[in-house]
Amino acid sequence: MPLPEPSPPIRAILRARVEAAIPALHGWTSVDKGARLAELVLIAGAERSVELGVFGGRGTISLAIGHEARGEGQVLAIDPWEKAASLEGENSPENDDWWGKLDHEAIYVSFVQALDASGTRPWCRVVRLRSAQAVAEVADGSIQVLHQDSNHSEAVSTAEVEQWTPKLAPRGLWIADDTDWVTTQRAQRRLVELGYELVEDHTSWRVYRKP
Repeated sequence: MPLPEPSPPIRAILRARVEAAIPALHGWTSVDKGARLAELVLIAGAERSVELGVFGGRGTISLAIGHEARGEGQVLAIDPWEKAASLEGENSPENDDWWGKLDHEAIYVSFVQALDASGTRPWCRVVRLRSAQAVAEVADGSIQVLHQDSNHSEAVSTAEVEQWTPKLAPRGLWIADDTDWVTTQRAQRRLVELGYELVEDHTSWRVYRKP
């Protein structure tokens, strides 16, 4: 069953807010995807959303805009901003080379500044931990929307499905990033094995609904 849609005026407001907030930030979340992330917070009636892998904050701020529009809740922005976490698991040499040279601390600082500049800090709680550590701080069934955009290695992405599925509420939305990458295929197969329904396919990212 497809997801319901916000009204055209609400969609326009969310898109304009995202378009004003994220294009200048580090990262790869497009305005189209960011606007949809904000919409999904509304559609799910989310009191809590989570982003695994924040980087420059494009996805996190988009989710926060959804909470802002609801007038309640917050997004947990989970990322250690550390080189070792970025290089965990087996990744392509080009991937490891890029992440290995990145100034992670500078990216973190730019994200915190972006929260203030966008006015979304009240709708966000920053958790500077690896996702495997942060999961212990989150109650089972307490999340309505989760955006998985952290380390894309097969080992890490698949482990996150196992670790975070109990935290997602029934009928909650799991948004998987870079679904066209070879290394994310096993994690997606595991979602299906656990009974998740594919409800939106945007080629490079997908939305699954928990049973």
